[in-house]
Amino acid sequence: MKKYLLLVEDEKLWSRFKSTIKKDINTEIMELIKKKIEGKP
Repeated sequence: MKKYLLLVEDEKLWSRFKSTIKKDINTEIMELIKKKIEGKP
């Protein structure tokens, strides 16, 4: 599996995202990617 570096320049946005996650960050990001690919909002 390839690994990627996620660079988030907006600290406030990143803080809000981190406060909403229920699992680890990698799992949450993968779920967001899957939703985007499947066309779900």
